[in-house]
Amino acid sequence: MKQPQLGKKILELRLIKGLTQTELAEKCNLSLRTIQRIESTEVTPRSYTLKLIFKSLDFDGFSSTNNNSFVNSKDSFNFKKNAVRNILLLLIISIVSIAIFKFNSKNKTQSATEVKEIIQKNQTNIKRWINNKQVDSVLTQFSDNACVLNSICGKVRIRKIMDDNIDKGYEIINYNIIAISVSDTIAVEKYENIYTYKEKTHKQIGIMEWHFINEKWLIVNDMFRDN
Repeated sequence: MKQPQLGKKILELRLIKGLTQTELAEKCNLSLRTIQRIESTEVTPRSYTLKLIFKSLDFDGFSSTNNNSFVNSKDSFNFKKNAVRNILLLLIISIVSIAIFKFNSKNKTQSATEVKEIIQKNQTNIKRWINNKQVDSVLTQFSDNACVLNSICGKVRIRKIMDDNIDKGYEIINYNIIAISVSDTIAVEKYENIYTYKEKTHKQIGIMEWHFINEKWLIVNDMFRDN
């Protein structure tokens, strides 16, 4: 499997394990930037690097005879070809995985209830800022290496997409958080968004991954599709 499917697969496996990019990098003895570039499909990793990553993710579907190929295994998921929908489904599954880790740590600085309240407040602010065309304020809620749809990564690219959408009439009518699962430093939010775009109303469902970074909860991944 070649990029970008390879990077997406690693991202999916990491989220199922409930690992941050930093934690995966440490397990593999690789740099954080290497993991970020692989997941964002900037580079195709070498065979040795892939083996390290897959071993750390307990995935045995990599074939050593082909640096970028996967073979079927009984633990593999059989998804439809639509890439966005596949990733969305895997992220939904990750809610269950992350829920298993809730309250396991004795050193949590915030309870799950507190985290949910913070994210709810952040989303209320994001809605207001978007509708007021305050893109700079919205971007304060994203990590520096955040990705949207796993292909639009970094604040510069996210800003351009936001500006373009707002120029075409994007406005949030109603944002509803369906569920939030919280672990030590990761929160996964499932949401429903009703918005206008080019004078038409749309309904969207999505999964947003938040990480606790520098004493703040920031968005690192946002996956969605129109419903």
